[in-house]
Amino acid sequence: MQDFSNVDYTRLSLEPGFLKPTVSDTDQIVDIENSELRKIANDVLDAAKYSFTTAAANVEQQARPETLEATFQEAIKGMNEEKRASVRSKATELTMAPQAIREIQFGRYGKLSSQEYLSMGIDRVEEANVLPKLEIDQKLLGLKTPVLTLPQGVAQMTDGGLLIPKDKLPARISNQTDFEEATQEVVKTSVDSEVYDSEKLQQVWGPVYSEDPFGVSDSDDFEEQAVTDKLGFYITRVKCLDETNPEFWGSDEIALAGVSVDETGDTKKVPEKFIGGGFDDGDQKTYSPHWKYHWFNMREGQYWPKAYKVSLILAEKDNGGLSSVLNSIYVKIRDYVKKAIAKAVSGALSSLVGPAIAKAIGQITAWLVDKLIGWIINLFKDDIFPVKVLSCTVPSFGARWYYPNGKWGSPTSGIRTAHFYGHGGHYIINYYWKLYA
Repeated sequence: MQDFSNVDYTRLSLEPGFLKPTVSDTDQIVDIENSELRKIANDVLDAAKYSFTTAAANVEQQARPETLEATFQEAIKGMNEEKRASVRSKATELTMAPQAIREIQFGRYGKLSSQEYLSMGIDRVEEANVLPKLEIDQKLLGLKTPVLTLPQGVAQMTDGGLLIPKDKLPARISNQTDFEEATQEVVKTSVDSEVYDSEKLQQVWGPVYSEDPFGVSDSDDFEEQAVTDKLGFYITRVKCLDETNPEFWGSDEIALAGVSVDETGDTKKVPEKFIGGGFDDGDQKTYSPHWKYHWFNMREGQYWPKAYKVSLILAEKDNGGLSSVLNSIYVKIRDYVKKAIAKAVSGALSSLVGPAIAKAIGQITAWLVDKLIGWIINLFKDDIFPVKVLSCTVPSFGARWYYPNGKWGSPTSGIRTAHFYGHGGHYIINYYWKLYA
């Protein structure tokens, strides 16, 4: 008999006879409620902001290849001369500020000079052990903290930390190597036991169930609905409501790139595709048949519900700069978020915690990119189109949307609209999600 204790009933609809799973989708960035996940998100945001600023201020200092900083430098080189000079001037002003001011802007990373930070980069600065550690309370993540048991009275707290005299240690851990092995053994035992606060875990990471609770049903009606195992993302139209500035200079040339995140947290770049030139106010491009922009295999990943994200990056081709590399930036930030979360849970990637981490990585990355782009736009006066993150959560193979008449059972979401504002212009993309076999 399946265990329904972890099913999120807010995603289910009570119908006569049985519960029917309902798919949910949104174009809103989900805020981060948990205090410790919010600490991680804000810390990575501070690092990403400093990565952009140091890359802009130190153009003569080449960042390491394939790093976030190198990607930012590539974007800055793609800006026109006037914008590039403006960005560099502002970035230099920030990096030359007193350390106390840098720490207000960039958190603990502001302790380093811009040259020091750029030489290490976001992916190595933590390993260098030159900054204060980010303190994370695992209990607030729903994790049980491993404890090494020692006889009472053998330890004392000093200004330098916890002091345990060697002669007071148990005989089998009287040297450093044995002590470290014993500590690791305690941690492993704790993790293997999987004794966690399941209620707290669900509050932090969201509900997780290991089987499709509607995979087997006595209802023939539901059996017929339960065969879909793919989720498609379709675009029907791209329309210009307001051409970008300066409008007198000529028509817009528009391209679209993207990033997808699946239920396991795997991130893929969707290559940029030219939508068309000649966009003026009111012009549009429609797709018939509809453009299958991306699709997901829902048989990947063992755990439900399954969360999917498509991030759309609209670009005016003449602008260059950040728009041209945003999908690379997104993927690199996502990798760093994954690393930061893995460190925070420190070995507790168990069957209870691991499945939900992918969902948290997707949410935090979307939040981060949104905040980072907003910060760049506000501070450096860049007018790029902000990334639009569209999400879909599926609780079961048999999940459906409602039809406009209120009846449950639609395999498509209906037409949605994503709005893009930037460069003094306004574009919309009409899209929908579709479940299919």
